[in-house]
Amino acid sequence: MEKHGCLLPAGIVTILAAIIFVFTCVYPQDIGETVVLVNWGGSIAGHSEEAGFHVKAPWTKAITYDTRNNLINMYGDTEYKYDGGSTQGSKVTINDASGAKASIDIQVNYSLDPSTAEYLYSEYGDQTTFTQNYVSQDVRSVAREQACKFDTITLLTDRAQYTNAIEKALSKKWKKIGLTVEQVTVQDISYPKSITDAYAKAQEAEVEKQTKLNEQESAKIAAETKVMEAEKAAEANRKLAESLTPEVLTKQYYDTLESLGKNGNVVVTDGNSTPIVNVGK
Repeated sequence: MEKHGCLLPAGIVTILAAIIFVFTCVYPQDIGETVVLVNWGGSIAGHSEEAGFHVKAPWTKAITYDTRNNLINMYGDTEYKYDGGSTQGSKVTINDASGAKASIDIQVNYSLDPSTAEYLYSEYGDQTTFTQNYVSQDVRSVAREQACKFDTITLLTDRAQYTNAIEKALSKKWKKIGLTVEQVTVQDISYPKSITDAYAKAQEAEVEKQTKLNEQESAKIAAETKVMEAEKAAEANRKLAESLTPEVLTKQYYDTLESLGKNGNVVVTDGNSTPIVNVGK
């Protein structure tokens, strides 16, 4: 009985040891993640890129990075929040090339090269810190820098130019640290009401101006068409007049009289006056 009593604590110890091993030495990794292994002293012990269960030393900590489908969405008066690969924050304020102030709602989708995870941790810390202190700040600063290159009218009428400029600038800046910009979307550009009202009035004036120009052009084309038709008619009459020589007219005169005579009519003429035609019955 005493031997049996000694085996029970040993079994419990074994179970506890197994549980501790699982929790301290085994870590799961999902698809689309990379894990950086960090020693207690802060040095990097390596990283893993493949999904599955992995074994690590009990004195290392697993730091997970989402490598794909990362999203930053800045809009309205939203408070900053990081949740996995999704980050949200407040709208971005900008100044355009015309000196006008505005705010934008912007969304950026990006991915992370797994092989750069160790570098990112050593330079910026875990992904939460990296996203807040670097990625989010880059989106804001680049959006502001690029806004200074476009005037108010362009930002109001051709948002795609501004969006493309942000995407190119971010891609260039992030490429060296292993981030790839998948898509940039400027969802809204909001100017003060005084600016939007002035723009609306300018648009109305431009539409009215264009309408008048179109009407003037139509009237001009119609007048030119009439002139061309009159010139064609005059030319046709001139050619007809030139073709009706005295000889032609005399021949047509006698041909007509001959035709009338053939139809049983009696034609009396002295060659000078109007002929007298006695229509036969």
